[in-house]
Amino acid sequence: MQIAFIQTGGTIDKDYPKVSKGWAFEIDEPAYNRILEKLRPSFLFKSYEAFKKDSQEITLEDRDKLKSLCESISEDKIIITHGTDTMAQTAKYLSGINKTIVITGSMKPERFSNS
Repeated sequence: MQIAFIQTGGTIDKDYPKVSKGWAFEIDEPAYNRILEKLRPSFLFKSYEAFKKDSQEITLEDRDKLKSLCESISEDKIIITHGTDTMAQTAKYLSGINKTIVITGSMKPERFSNS
C-alpha cells in the first residue's frame, strides 16, 4: 500500500520569511516531509504539490486542480495538508471522489517546536 501526501499550503507549511525579509510567514516545503523523516514510517508514500497558498486564497480553479490531481493519481489513500479556514469547503468539493481522503491542518506552523 502506498499513501499519497498532497501539499496545498496553509499554516502547517508556513515558515519564517526568507524572500520578503519581513514579518509575514511564507509557505515552504511540505511539513509532512519533516514529520515523516522523524517517524520513519513502515509504509510507502509519494509526495505531490497541488499549490502553496493560505487557504483563504484558494480559488475554484485551485480546487479543480486539486480534485483532478486526486482523481488522476494511482493511490487510493490520500492525505492533504491544508489551511484550516477553508478546509470544510475543500472537503465538500472533493466529497465525490471514491478514495479515502484525509484533510489535515494546523493551528501553528510545523516549524514551531511546540506545534
